[in-house]
Amino acid sequence: EYMQKAVLSEEDRLLVLNYIMSESRRLQTVASQLLELASLQNNPITCEELKVSSLFETVRQTLYGKIEEKDVQIEFSSEIETICGDSYLMESMLINLIGNAIKACGKGGHIIVSAAKEAGRKTISVRDNGKGMTPEVLSQITEPFYRGEKSRNRNDGGAGLGLALCKQIASSHDAELSFSSRPGEGTTAKITFTT
Repeated sequence: EYMQKAVLSEEDRLLVLNYIMSESRRLQTVASQLLELASLQNNPITCEELKVSSLFETVRQTLYGKIEEKDVQIEFSSEIETICGDSYLMESMLINLIGNAIKACGKGGHIIVSAAKEAGRKTISVRDNGKGMTPEVLSQITEPFYRGEKSRNRNDGGAGLGLALCKQIASSHDAELSFSSRPGEGTTAKITFTT
């Protein structure tokens, strides 16, 4: 409406268009995440044997731009060869968890993504050396629409659905998603496969 009614310079017109585009992308992401949450609650997933090294490489390539932009160092290591799951959903969960770790770290941060066996169960963990979280925030982070930092603006595209979606993806894989964190000491997200 503003563009229709006001006489704008070319620069102002581009600013308004960029804002419209970024908000459209944000709403598209929110709609997509809500649909995915609803779908996961109502439909069983198809599990296949996934090579962990291939899964990690796909995730690394997807996040390459964010990693370079934030100047974050990321390491991938695996002591297990395969996991059972849906490749699209597993990629989505890891991209979300690592994306959050990148935001928490800031410039010069360090993230370790590892797959291993612990107490006979396969696990994947994402550990960062970022700002960490208080116990209060930690207890609510997988609630839909919860945003730990009220000061975060919408420019990051977040709507507080990412970790709720990750929790649902883990659950649909008979896995448990858990977090440990302390302010100033970073955060570890761990996916433990129960079957």
